Amino acid sequence: MGQMIDEEDCEVCVEFDQEWIFTYGDLVTLLLCFFILLFSMCKMDVEKFKDVAQSFKPTPAGSPFLLEGNDAIVERISTVVENSEISEETTMRVEDHGVVVSFNARALFESGSSVLTEKAKTELSKFSKLLYFLPNKLLVEGHTDDAPLPQGMSHWQLSSARSSVVARHLITGGVDEKKITIKGYGKYRPQFQNNIPEQRVLNNRVEVIVVPEGEQ
Repeated sequence: MGQMIDEEDCEVCVEFDQEWIFTYGDLVTLLLCFFILLFSMCKMDVEKFKDVAQSFKPTPAGSPFLLEGNDAIVERISTVVENSEISEETTMRVEDHGVVVSFNARALFESGSSVLTEKAKTELSKFSKLLYFLPNKLLVEGHTDDAPLPQGMSHWQLSSARSSVVARHLITGGVDEKKITIKGYGKYRPQFQNNIPEQRVLNNRVEVIVVPEGEQ
């Protein structure tokens, strides 16, 4: 016969003495619910976010302005552009070669002209006061669309003349002319397709680029 097992030596069940774990679990669950409620009550300023999103493109990885910690420069330029009377015709973005402020040509000039309007002179004078305090070099680039121009004028001439006029006005406003480089690209660097009228007009622009320190 097999060996008899004494019932006293066999533990059918062991008493659970860790009741504290239930209280701990309840506490963790309550804390989780508390933080979820806090998060759901937070409100995002949607309009401000949209404005920033429209004014800036994503900063490329390794952007000199990001690496050099020049966020203050970006913020100051953004404020000036936003408060400008021609802000609807002006955009701003951060690229790897600097902060680009793009003025639509119709905000600065009459069609086919390289003479600044009075409003453009006023706004560029305000803009020059900001640039005066920046140590950075500046690029002033003129661009056109591919629409026909008055006889005797080329896209090269118009884009170069417009960038020169804008640069001259910035210099008149106090910007050191040694910091400025002028370029005219004509119709050869469009941002959008020229076969769509609404996009074509956006190619007609003058861009002022704030170059990262140490670069040209």
